[in-house]
Amino acid sequence: MVGNSEFKGEIVVASRIVDYLSSGLYESPAACLKELVNNSFDADATRVDLFIKPDADRIIIEDNGCGMNRADFVKHFSKISESYKRDDSEYTTSGRPKIGKIGIGFIAANEICDVMEIVSTKAGDKELLEVSINFDLMRRDPIERLRDGSDIAKADYVGKISETEKDTHFTQIFLKKIRGEARAILAGARKSEFVSGMNSLYGLKPESILQRLKDKNLKTWSNFDAYSNNALEIGLNVPVRYHDEWIPARSRPKVSDIEQHVFSLDFKVFIDRSEVRKPIVFYPDGKSLISKFAFQGKHVAADGYFYAQHGAIKPQELQGLLIRIRNAAVGDYDPNFLGFSSSLGPLFQSWISGEVLADDRLEDAMNIDRRTLRIAHPAYEELQGAIHKHLADLIKRVRLEIYGAGSETRKTEQAINVQKRIISVASHEIERVAPKAAKKIRKAWKDATRDEIGRERLLRKFTVDQFYKIVVEVAGEIMSPSQLEQFINRLTERLRK
Repeated sequence: MVGNSEFKGEIVVASRIVDYLSSGLYESPAACLKELVNNSFDADATRVDLFIKPDADRIIIEDNGCGMNRADFVKHFSKISESYKRDDSEYTTSGRPKIGKIGIGFIAANEICDVMEIVSTKAGDKELLEVSINFDLMRRDPIERLRDGSDIAKADYVGKISETEKDTHFTQIFLKKIRGEARAILAGARKSEFVSGMNSLYGLKPESILQRLKDKNLKTWSNFDAYSNNALEIGLNVPVRYHDEWIPARSRPKVSDIEQHVFSLDFKVFIDRSEVRKPIVFYPDGKSLISKFAFQGKHVAADGYFYAQHGAIKPQELQGLLIRIRNAAVGDYDPNFLGFSSSLGPLFQSWISGEVLADDRLEDAMNIDRRTLRIAHPAYEELQGAIHKHLADLIKRVRLEIYGAGSETRKTEQAINVQKRIISVASHEIERVAPKAAKKIRKAWKDATRDEIGRERLLRKFTVDQFYKIVVEVAGEIMSPSQLEQFINRLTERLRK
């Protein structure tokens, strides 16, 4: 029998530098929450549920992962930056590459709440772990938090151990006393007419969310409320699957390996029972293409895809390049493509979106915030060069296959409009005085748009003097001198008006 027991302690960081770096590290509530979701991924969970509880002023994260006992908590949480996640293996029991490395992810919770409670059981263990972490301590001056050596207290906790069923394993995290920007997420979870409007994804199934993301009027995710933005940002960053129709059907076979890889991870996330998918949805009006990317270098290897379409990618959050390491995103899409020259195809750069999955060697270039990479790192420099070369070639294809094709389409549409106007003049203006001539005109121009020569003729541009000369020459061939004089006088008056 385990019995009931209590234990207390403090959570410390290894130095003042880590204390500074681990405070204010995440720029949005979603960035904080995705760290906790990725912890569930590393715990081999197949399902994670987030519940936004505005009336209770809390956010709950539940998973069916391997869980932890008191020894695990003390080992992994007592001293931040001394992570033991990868001591035994770089991979989880099921074979997933572990995302966490530095060991500061859980502390992200302090940026959106004042209290975090953890309830967990470990597979094969009878302990039920209950810990309450209070972040009030970290709001104080670092001098007050200084401990032995260089350690700085980050939070304090109270824990309790009791007995539970041996075969259960789960982790529940309760974020209480929500603070800062995260309070806007709580507001979006209230069931009301406002929430159910077009600016919210609350309670929608993936199929309905897909249709919202396909909306041609959706220029930016900021059109949605904070609750929905939170869900979209989490979906973009964590290893969940893609929507079923996220890319044009003709392009889907080229990215089937990427889809299958994510599917094989067997990881699902739900927010208020609504499944979260990657919010990457491309729905072009015209032509599009997929260019697969694969690179094997001395310092890094990577593969992925670049998608291009006619016209700017919408919403704008998908413009640029997203890099993933161990299935998790490094920041958001970079619209500058790792510093690609803005002078090379500037029009087409907003037409392109790409995802690149880099191997573990790029992880060494990743900064502590998991949002940026060190540009002087050899792996970054090597990957940057490969991406820029690929992008330069892709822009050439876009110019030829998409922009060129679009230009021809526009020419045909313009020629058809000119043809319709000529036939309209023949039918309404000439028909009254010269029916036979009107018939000939309609017949002559009817088939003009069927070939390139006909289209070019319809779209020919004449200056006033060129048009004047042509009309006078034709009139001189069929009119008497007196008729020609009268016609030229009237034509001149009309053109001068």
